[in-house]
Amino acid sequence: MRRPLPALKTAVGPPTQERPKVIFYFDIVCPYAYLASTQIEAVASRVGADIVWQPVLLGGILKALDSHPDQGPEARRQMTRLDLLRWAEHLGVPLRYPAEHPRRTVEAMRLVCWAPPAARPPLVHALYRAYWVEGEDISDIEVLARVATAVGLNGGSACIGLQSPAARLELHRSTEEALRAGVFGVPTFVVESHSGPQLFFGQDRLHFVEAALLMHPLAKKKPEHDPGKRQPTPQDILATANPVANLARRLTFFYDFSSPFSYLASTQIEDVARRHGAVINWHPILLGGLFRSIGTPLVPLQSYSEPKRRYIREDLLRWAHYYDQPFHWPSRFPMMTVTALRLALLAGPAIGPLSHELFRAYWVQDLDLNDPAVLEGALRRVGLDPALLQRVGDPEVKQKLLANTKAAERAGVFGAPSFLVEQHHGPPQLFFGQDRLHFVEKALQRGTGTTPEPQVIVRSSK
Repeated sequence: MRRPLPALKTAVGPPTQERPKVIFYFDIVCPYAYLASTQIEAVASRVGADIVWQPVLLGGILKALDSHPDQGPEARRQMTRLDLLRWAEHLGVPLRYPAEHPRRTVEAMRLVCWAPPAARPPLVHALYRAYWVEGEDISDIEVLARVATAVGLNGGSACIGLQSPAARLELHRSTEEALRAGVFGVPTFVVESHSGPQLFFGQDRLHFVEAALLMHPLAKKKPEHDPGKRQPTPQDILATANPVANLARRLTFFYDFSSPFSYLASTQIEDVARRHGAVINWHPILLGGLFRSIGTPLVPLQSYSEPKRRYIREDLLRWAHYYDQPFHWPSRFPMMTVTALRLALLAGPAIGPLSHELFRAYWVQDLDLNDPAVLEGALRRVGLDPALLQRVGDPEVKQKLLANTKAAERAGVFGAPSFLVEQHHGPPQLFFGQDRLHFVEKALQRGTGTTPEPQVIVRSSK
C-alpha cells in the first residue's frame, strides 16, 4: 500500500488569501534560481496563483547549516555546468556562465528588499540578466543603480535604499525566515495549503509545484487527473504499440541497489530505451568503492543538513507517486550490496529482470539483500539457478565488479544513477540523476549527430 505524500510542516493555520500562493526563495548568485525565475510566472499564471518573491542570502543559509554544496569531485562540478547549459537550451533561455562566479550579491539582494513588492519581479529579472546573461558585476553600486533605473526605479534612491539599515534588516529577516521554513538552498518554493505548507527544492521540481497549486482549494481550475502523477503521452502509447526498430544505440545504466534514486530510474529506463530503439547495458557498480576513490562521503545522505535529509525522503515519495511505483524507505539503511551486485553480474542476459527483483526486495519489500534466502528467491523468480549464489566469491566475479566501478569512474561517473548515451557522431554523453531521464531521451533522439551537445561556456565580463 502506498503511503500518502507528506506535507512538510513549516507553519500552521489555513491560508487567508483568495488565490493560491507560492513563496519563491531565491538569490541572484544561483543559476538554477535564475532558470526558475524564467518559468515560475508561467506556472502561477496557469493555475491563477500569486507569487511572493522572497530574496534570501544563500551564503547565510549555507553557513547556518554548515553546508558546502560546491565541495566534491571535479567531475561533479563539470556536470553541474553542463547540466545548466542543457536546461537553458531545453527551456530556451540565454545563460553564460561568468568566469568570476560566484560574485558577491548581498547588495543586489538588499536592493530587492528595498524595492516595492510590485517592482520586485521586473527588478529580479533584470538582475538575473545582468549576472547570468550580460556578465556584469552586480556588487558594483553603479551597476545596480543602472539596473534599478532600467526597470523604472529611481537610481539615486535605490543606491541609498539598498545601503539602509531597513534593507539590511529585511534581508536578514527574510533569510532567517527561510531557515525556519526548512529552506536549505535555492531555488525553493513553498506552496500553502490547508494540510500545511509544502516545500519543493530546485527549478526541476516546478511540475510538482504546479501540481500542488492545482490541488489547492482556491485554484482557478481543477485537474481532470492526478497532477502529481506522470500521464502517458501519445509518444508513450505509440512506442508501446510499435516499438522503434533497433538503431544499435547503447544506453549504459550505472546503478547500485543501495541507491533509492537508482531504484526509481530502474522503473523507467526500459520504457525510455524502448521508445528510442536503444539497447540497455546494465552496469552495476559498487557505489561505496566509487565514493572512496573520488573522495565523496560513503553515505552522502548522512552528510546533509537535517532539513535536506528530510526533504530528500519526501522528494523520493513524490517521484514514486509520479511514476506510479511502490516505494518504502527500508529499515536497514545503508545496506551493504556487494553480494547482490556480484549476483547481478552472474545473471547474464537476465541481469535486467534480476536487478528489478533485487531493487524491489530492498526498496519495496524492506528485505535484507545479504540474506541468502532473499537472493535465492530473486534468482528463482527470474528463472535462474539458486546455485549461482555460490559463485559470488569467485575471484573473476569480484574483479568484474571492481572493473565495472573503475570503468564508471573513468567515464566521469560520480554517483548513481548515471547514464551514458553513445552517439553516432562525437563522444558519448553522460547524465546524472533519475530526474534527468528527459535529457537522456533527447540524447537518444539526436541520432544523426546534427544537433550538438551544449558546451560549457565561460565568459569573462572584463
